[in-house]
Amino acid sequence: MSVASLDTAAEGATLAAMLADEVFRTEVLCEPEDLFADGRYAILRRVVGSLADRGDIVDALTVAHEAEALGLKMAADVVKALPPASGRYLTVLANARLRRKAQEIGRMLLASGVSPEADLGMAAEMAVAALAGAQSKVVSVADAGAEAFRRAKAGAPRIVRTGVPDLDDALQLIGPGDLVILGARPSVGKTAAAVQIGRHTAAAGNGVLFCSLEMAPEAISLRLVAQEAGIPFVGLAANQLEVGGWQKASQALEIVSRMPLSIADAGGYNPAQIRAAATKFKASLARVGLSLSVIVVDYLQIIVPPKSDNNRSREIAAISGALKAMAKGLNVVVIGLSQLSRALENRQDKRPALSDLRESGAIEQDADSVILLHRPEKHPSVAEMVIAKQRNGPTGTISTVWNGPSMSFGPIGDAYEEPWGNGDA
Repeated sequence: MSVASLDTAAEGATLAAMLADEVFRTEVLCEPEDLFADGRYAILRRVVGSLADRGDIVDALTVAHEAEALGLKMAADVVKALPPASGRYLTVLANARLRRKAQEIGRMLLASGVSPEADLGMAAEMAVAALAGAQSKVVSVADAGAEAFRRAKAGAPRIVRTGVPDLDDALQLIGPGDLVILGARPSVGKTAAAVQIGRHTAAAGNGVLFCSLEMAPEAISLRLVAQEAGIPFVGLAANQLEVGGWQKASQALEIVSRMPLSIADAGGYNPAQIRAAATKFKASLARVGLSLSVIVVDYLQIIVPPKSDNNRSREIAAISGALKAMAKGLNVVVIGLSQLSRALENRQDKRPALSDLRESGAIEQDADSVILLHRPEKHPSVAEMVIAKQRNGPTGTISTVWNGPSMSFGPIGDAYEEPWGNGDA
């Protein structure tokens, strides 16, 4: 039997079960209206829904009568010819519906590809959104609550690791689907913090993709090695290490190379291209039994917007929304780095706040957590991690040690030598 014939038979059996079982009928009516591909069965499904909504009797006689009125010829014969009732095929129909949607999206992309006027980036964004929408579902409070309890009792694994225990504790409830914004003014430590988070998260066995729109992969790799080895980044990059330093660097490179961490040279990428790179990396991890847990995007303001707009706030809002949709669609944590407003420099108190997020209030709205970095001028070796927003956890400020030479952060109280000055980030 062909796939199409099997799907049609499954539709008929499901429809018959809707006539026989009120509880199952309600379950099917909660599914999308385009669940049935066969035009006859689609009409019968609408009729069943209409009768149920009115509180009328739902059986073969009433359904056939109303279907005839809607133009389904020989409706009584169609109803009579339904296969034996079965409620086992609902998943089959849902998967068949997704196949139809995927084929429809493929045709749309193919048409865009042959049109010289088509905006391929926008077409890709629309395709991703359409497929994500096709998979959306309504979950009962009972089912959602049971799943939440199960995860809580099992002990939800910590995904995001920072290398600072107090910060790890504060961020422990960040999970798949979350968008985390890491904001700071230039040279405060955004990229350094992001590299450190990526390194510690990957060291715990969680797949990490670092999408760098500004720095070359080689520069990110040197930062990873300097942090892992605890050696001066400038000395490593400028070939000014002692013999012992190079030994540490070699050992660190070996350790970092074994981590499930990759770097995407994402300069000039739009959200759809970032998502495509993440999807490819996710598939490669799955082949070796690992999963993608975190995507780092450095940084938000230089992502190419999905659609060109003369209004910068709307462009940033579109980018922010796309990153949040990516987190939910790929079931990962997305960490988006963000610049802060220059107005911060003109204030007497230069500690950043949510209102300093640059160019769009949509960033604050879309983010599940916002962490703002601050390095007080009077204490150059101290860095404050200001958790300004967190949907599922505490807010507040956690002080850390800023290690300028290796461009890394550590718990307060950690001692280190600082032969290269405070360094920039």
